[in-house]
Amino acid sequence: MKTIQFLFLLSIFGYLGNAQKINEQFELKIENDKFLLVDRYYTGGHFLSYRKSISTHFIFKKKQDNTVLLNYKIGNEIYTPKNLSSFNTDDFDRPFAGWLFGSFEVGTIDESSAKFLTFETGITGNESLSGDLQVWFHEVLGLDNFTSWEEEIEFKWLFNFKYQYLRNWNLNERNTLQYEFFPAVGTKDIFLENNIHYFFGNYNELKNSSRLGSIDATSTKEFYGLISAGYRYVAHNTLIQGSIFKEDVLFTTDISHHIFKLKFGAVYKTKRNAFKLIYNFNSKETPLSTSHGFGTFIFSRDF
Repeated sequence: MKTIQFLFLLSIFGYLGNAQKINEQFELKIENDKFLLVDRYYTGGHFLSYRKSISTHFIFKKKQDNTVLLNYKIGNEIYTPKNLSSFNTDDFDRPFAGWLFGSFEVGTIDESSAKFLTFETGITGNESLSGDLQVWFHEVLGLDNFTSWEEEIEFKWLFNFKYQYLRNWNLNERNTLQYEFFPAVGTKDIFLENNIHYFFGNYNELKNSSRLGSIDATSTKEFYGLISAGYRYVAHNTLIQGSIFKEDVLFTTDISHHIFKLKFGAVYKTKRNAFKLIYNFNSKETPLSTSHGFGTFIFSRDF
């Protein structure tokens, strides 16, 4: 009788273990140039993401050797000129701008490549709450620099379609090169970007690795570094130039069409939690501005 009870309890625990299969992820991402003790241009971003591994999708089909992911994200980005306190637009090297958005993404990851399709939509202007958010942060942190938010990019409802293709080459067990092709088109941005990423250290196979924000069903630890270099050709940026269809009434300026990018960082992942620290560098985005650096912190948990 005891043997039967034991086998029954064992089967129950086995069922619960299978029912708790890891196929979801929550991610918090914070970007800010205050990490580098500066305050200008892309000065802050705050993002919440929810990812889920699914069996199939009408865009990408589930196969034996791939993972299909859905990703829902909400976020806010804050952009300012170098001169934060002036009310004279002659002092500005770019406009004040805010971007409050939501996005839906579907992707597929296999052993050596990945593809992602993203639809992003949101609003600019006072309604984005970016100015209020930055003023509030400055008050909470006790910062003295006053931000005028004079002639902020006006209210617009914008959208973008984005596509990412990534190809992975394993040089050996602890060194990997990755190529990224990343175009975007829409009423917010039109650009074409190419990046080369180098990863070194201990990491999982691509479809279970935090390198792409994948959900790790194996609950395996990772600890690795990354170095990336890239180039973006920008055809239009509404947060600098204003509307693509009409001339804005408030202040706008020209863009730099050629932007060079560099980043390096480190990632530590426990069985379910991942922590990322990254330094980012961009060359100037307008003819009057300068290059810019900012830091990124990411925390994610698989469940």
